[in-house]
Amino acid sequence: MDKIAFVVDSTADFPLGWKPPLDLYRLPLRVIVDGKEYRDGVDIDADKLCSLMEEHHSVSTSLPSAEDIIKLFEEIKNKYEQIFVVTLSQKLSGTYNAIRMVIENFNLRNFLLFDSKAVSGKIFYIVARLMKDVLNGKRISQQNVIDYGKECEMFFLLESLEYLKKGGRIGKLSLFLGKLLHLKPVLKINREGEVSKASVGMSQEDAIAKLVNMVTSFVQKCPDYLLYGGYGAIHMKEKLEQILSKFNRCDGIARVGATVLAHTGPEVLGVLVGKAF
Repeated sequence: MDKIAFVVDSTADFPLGWKPPLDLYRLPLRVIVDGKEYRDGVDIDADKLCSLMEEHHSVSTSLPSAEDIIKLFEEIKNKYEQIFVVTLSQKLSGTYNAIRMVIENFNLRNFLLFDSKAVSGKIFYIVARLMKDVLNGKRISQQNVIDYGKECEMFFLLESLEYLKKGGRIGKLSLFLGKLLHLKPVLKINREGEVSKASVGMSQEDAIAKLVNMVTSFVQKCPDYLLYGGYGAIHMKEKLEQILSKFNRCDGIARVGATVLAHTGPEVLGVLVGKAF
């Protein structure tokens, strides 16, 4: 029996080519297109969803099915002494509670569940740090997750706030102001695990400049840092690379997954900066 494994949900976005040092499993959330369900990363990927969204199909998301959770946990429960499950923020989804119910109902004593209070690349940063702790023989807890979340920031830009509004992730007032004044907010995931405004640009170029300034400010306070980028639709990659070129390093680039894209829209890019470890 191996000692340790990790499970994340499909909102976790990992840099292309990254190889986890411990066994890692992904639990798919469901993407619903015109009433038909697809499992993120299994039945649908970012390219397919971007195409469907650009054709104005109706898109929403749902929790992982109980069947998928039970099937995965049954497959791995006897393979490991300890299984750490890290979900996206409870403030953004009921995934944590759905998994908690399965763990409790099936009395899975070797499963330990954490709320990342994050999404996308920020989950990657937290999980990578937790894996290093485990390999160094350290005990990990929810407090470690919280602490590591405080030692990184993820800023992102959207072409439109419509998708976040449809998903209930921002208020109607924010959407109204964005339309009325043509503002371009720089968003982030705050310490509570909610989408919040980090800054506002008067144009896309101004928003990018503000994002670069905020990352630069982090780097100045923490010279020993890691830097990652992420993008949605293929044509956003070049713009992301232009932003990343303003810094002395880039440790990896991720493709944003289908579930996250369903809430951001295809034209999303983000930068994650965190304390090196």
